[in-house]
Amino acid sequence: MVLAYTIYLNEVFMKTLKKVVRGLTVLGGVAFITWFLIMWFDYDSIIPPNAIEYHTKEEITNFYRENKALLNSVKDSVLSSKSLLRALDRSNEGDIDVWFQSDKKYFDEEQWVNIVSVFENLHPYMIMMERKGRPLIFYMPFGSLEEDDTTKRTYLYWFPNEEEREYHEKPGVFPDGVFTQLDEGWYIVEETDTR
Repeated sequence: MVLAYTIYLNEVFMKTLKKVVRGLTVLGGVAFITWFLIMWFDYDSIIPPNAIEYHTKEEITNFYRENKALLNSVKDSVLSSKSLLRALDRSNEGDIDVWFQSDKKYFDEEQWVNIVSVFENLHPYMIMMERKGRPLIFYMPFGSLEEDDTTKRTYLYWFPNEEEREYHEKPGVFPDGVFTQLDEGWYIVEETDTR
């Protein structure tokens, strides 16, 4: 009798456990889909995710030449922002990005207007400040271009010195990166991945 009752309780427990696991799995799936949709349609981003564009080396070169003062101003604003640097320190990461409207808190009004202007005209994925235990670096990744089995990416980098550029050319940082100098410290990096 006790054995039969124990078996019955075990069966009830297992059925209940299965229902709980199924419920948690469904809840987790719904939470993931909700998170994904929020991230995809995130209206807090400076530009909508579907506005991010791939740019060729020539397009970036032209934009740089036409907007050199603006890009240098944005670079200086990002690299000199003490509050952004504190956020980088708190994050324990090697870099920090600017791409949300809420990032406005790190900049004054004029700096923010310039940052938004770069996003509206060049459509980068984000603006980045990188340290990784080294001097500060500024860069902007752009969208990807998928062609057959190849993915192309371009970046606009500013390096504070030649040592940093050489470090970033090492295998493992940009394994397939091709660096083209635009100006003092400014480089376009082209990366190609083959699947």
